[in-house]
Amino acid sequence: MQNLLILADSPEAFRELLRNSLAELLPTTPAATAPDTLLTIPEVCKEFGVSKTTLTEWTKNGIVPFVRLGRRMYFERSQVLEAGRTHKKYQHRKG
Repeated sequence: MQNLLILADSPEAFRELLRNSLAELLPTTPAATAPDTLLTIPEVCKEFGVSKTTLTEWTKNGIVPFVRLGRRMYFERSQVLEAGRTHKKYQHRKG
């Protein structure tokens, strides 16, 4: 590993140089490549503003995909968003 020499004339300049140096050295992972989080039924209902009954109907009709682990159901955030976008009831109509 290289030695890094930082010279600054004020604390603010030092902080800025340190931030820039760390940004160059540390790898960044974009949010798009981060793993999708699993949500429980109450979390989906709260985050997307739907009732538990509505979510249950959507899962029965195959509108929202889910993962079952034992007796629990989990939903991937991106899949719930995509299901909401493609659901015909919630698409805006022109004309």
